Amino acid sequence: MQIMHDFGVSPLEYSKREENNNFPVIDFCPMCHAKGTLKKHGFYSRYALPFKKELRIVIRRFKCSCCKKTISVLPSFLLPHYQHTVGFILGCLKGHFILRKLKAYYQKVQFYRRRFLKNLKAVEMFFRDPGLRDQFPEPHQEKAIKLLKMIGACASAFSQRFFSHFRHSFMAL
Repeated sequence: MQIMHDFGVSPLEYSKREENNNFPVIDFCPMCHAKGTLKKHGFYSRYALPFKKELRIVIRRFKCSCCKKTISVLPSFLLPHYQHTVGFILGCLKGHFILRKLKAYYQKVQFYRRRFLKNLKAVEMFFRDPGLRDQFPEPHQEKAIKLLKMIGACASAFSQRFFSHFRHSFMAL
């Protein structure tokens, strides 16, 4: 299982800090809800690809002594199973839908576009949950543009809040 956490630093700064990042203390297991059972279980490394850089970052793992499940704390600038950062992905989507410019290879942009369009309803519901009553345009293209503009207004927190709300990323199938 993965938990997203906002470390309040850029991907580059997070990468430089390595194991010295300010990792959260988790009081209970999100799987079995037992209190005080999570123990540090080391790190694993993965790559984060913000715009034109390749960063090796470490991910803190915890293990529950009760249910034996492991929990990883993923920085909020990443999505599970994606190497590119949220900023890069949103930049590609904005480039495609709003600016009409390619920000990456055509195939990658199309992959992100298809995934985003498949999750358009969930993104819309995410914004409706707090009480938003705005009308969204019906054509997918126009709805995607409006939602991307709304995401842009809260981009730093959007990914983490969406993940916490739906238990999957806004780019998941």
